[in-house]
Amino acid sequence: MNLTKWLGVLGITLMVALCATPALANHVDTATVNANCNGYAISLAASALNPNTNYTITWTITLTPTSGSPITVTGSDPFYSQIYTTASTTLTANFPPLAGAYTLSGTATLVGFNTIPITFSPPTLSCPVPVCTIPASGTAIPGDAVSWNKFSAPSGAVVWIHAHIGTPSGVSTTTTTTVQFTGVTFVLNGITYALPDGLLIFSPTASATPMTSFDSTFTPNGRWVTTLNPNKLSDEIFFDGNAVPVDSNISGGGKATFNYTTLSSSNSLKFSWQWSAAVFTYWPGNNAAQILPYHQSDHAGTPENKQVQQSLIQGPRGGGGSNYTGSWSGTGHGQCPGAN
Repeated sequence: MNLTKWLGVLGITLMVALCATPALANHVDTATVNANCNGYAISLAASALNPNTNYTITWTITLTPTSGSPITVTGSDPFYSQIYTTASTTLTANFPPLAGAYTLSGTATLVGFNTIPITFSPPTLSCPVPVCTIPASGTAIPGDAVSWNKFSAPSGAVVWIHAHIGTPSGVSTTTTTTVQFTGVTFVLNGITYALPDGLLIFSPTASATPMTSFDSTFTPNGRWVTTLNPNKLSDEIFFDGNAVPVDSNISGGGKATFNYTTLSSSNSLKFSWQWSAAVFTYWPGNNAAQILPYHQSDHAGTPENKQVQQSLIQGPRGGGGSNYTGSWSGTGHGQCPGAN
């Protein structure tokens, strides 16, 4: 073979080799976020993965307000590719409290490989702004502090302390109203127990069946998020609670109070409220306990998990049996300046 012919063959061989070069290995292909003022669902897809390999995708979301400092939210999802070279997942998470207008941007990264921009739907948010603040003194239950009976419980037992409002007034049936409960505390014999925040979202596009979930990542003590349709409201709406480990103060009897500050995006909000407590020897976690957010055949705040219910014992506000919430406290009231 002469030199010219040999070089021609070599050129063809190199071209074939270049065309056969494999696509980028191990990469995230798409990242899509569906967002609202409460939180977001992120859908991720990756391909060209090595089978039976552990990977991690991280993401950063920046919410830029029309005024003020941006808010940065991060997340991470470890996943296993099993026998497949592709993987996809959808995860949900809550935002911190949002008020006003925001533009969303962000990126997703297959750790150690590539980064892509996130596609947002919608790309902007307009969130209700609190216009009314009711201090703890404004919702205090009148009269003496609530009686808290002595009881005995085995090691590992918890007291489920929880609260609900009645059917509120001053909530729009056509636009979203948010009500935040912050700085929530339970105080027994002068000892304070910090409880999670609570957030009620009254959305006319929400399901007729109220939904609640607990976000343990929300600082400092977690947060309950309960979503309701304002056209389908119950006479009991769960807004906050926590399973507090039983200690000598909790089981020793005394007097107790439940306190919080209310932030409402409606200046016409008006509501009544009550709280109570029940003791369970089994508690798999706030979400796994399956808290009922409204009054059905059971009261709002009832753990619907059957194993939890079967572990109910006599406690500070109830005698056990099927009284899964305990007996209610007296009734407190909250009212914004514009309420009738």
